[in-house]
Amino acid sequence: MFGQRGRRWARVALAAVAGGALAFGVAGAAAAAPATGVAKVVDGTEVTLKLDGKQRTTSALALKIDGKLVPTFCIDYHTGVKLDGKYQEGTWDASQVKNLGKVQWVLTHGYPNADSKALLAAAGVSTKIGQKRLDTLLYFGTQTAVWHFSDGIELGNWEKGLLARDQYEVITKVRDYLVKNATDQPEPRAELSVDPANATATVGAKAGPFTVKGPAGAITVAATGGTAVDAEGKPVTTTTNGGQFWLTAEGAGAVNVTLTAQDSVSFGRVFLFTGTKKAQKLILGGSTGATVTAKAAASFTAGASPTPTAVATPTASPSPTTPEPPRRTPRRRPARRRPPRRRAVAAPCR
Repeated sequence: MFGQRGRRWARVALAAVAGGALAFGVAGAAAAAPATGVAKVVDGTEVTLKLDGKQRTTSALALKIDGKLVPTFCIDYHTGVKLDGKYQEGTWDASQVKNLGKVQWVLTHGYPNADSKALLAAAGVSTKIGQKRLDTLLYFGTQTAVWHFSDGIELGNWEKGLLARDQYEVITKVRDYLVKNATDQPEPRAELSVDPANATATVGAKAGPFTVKGPAGAITVAATGGTAVDAEGKPVTTTTNGGQFWLTAEGAGAVNVTLTAQDSVSFGRVFLFTGTKKAQKLILGGSTGATVTAKAAASFTAGASPTPTAVATPTASPSPTTPEPPRRTPRRRPARRRPPRRRAVAAPCR
């Protein structure tokens, strides 16, 4: 994907030591065979950047599937892309590329999935560059953030010989914002599922949680007979891959819910070269494919009626009584001792 300035971009991509790409994908039913695409160069997207300490010229690439183009990014900097080669949808494990959880966050909040104005504002960018060229700069702001996680490749400072300074600044600020804020996200899937398929609860309680796995992007949640809510009990109508919801009902009965994802082949899906020689690994940046659905239900039963409790009749409190004063024990007076009687003494004989 990289080469000397002045060459045609197709030759540049063929002689590349690293690169980014645009991808295209088509999917049939949820359990259909993996999507396939052909790698192509996207004309008019050439930039010269300082990567891995060297000036590199590169263009965006594309995978073309069933005639539809969807942005794709390189996750294998040191390997050349196989232009016009066939690529097939694979898994993160099969790619053996590190940090794809953080790459998924970058794709979700970068180009083309985030609103351009919101992305520029979040990155602190104010520019009057035209939209077509701006899209290319946003693409490479996203691509250089992807390379930071997938290959440890850093974007160098601006210097002479690179693209215009103001354009380089857009790429740098977008890249820095995405790298700084990235957190791990789950791998998207081509099929849509919800677990468990059935749950039970009593009226007044929440049934769940129900965990959703499927393509990246918004997944609609439509409940009948009750309401889908979040952990705090607030109604929800959309969720995302790895998200959870609960079901509630105002009365006994069944609540059914249908989940829908518009594109079964979504951004974050890996595409690997099907040939015998080694070629660059790609990750889808946009979404395409068939609409997929999943269903779940909850059964609500009335809660047990509380048993009435008998109210005890209060007992009248006894009237207070005046305590009797303590009785005095009469004190015994000590008996008076009478003086002894004097005996008559006979007169002595004279």
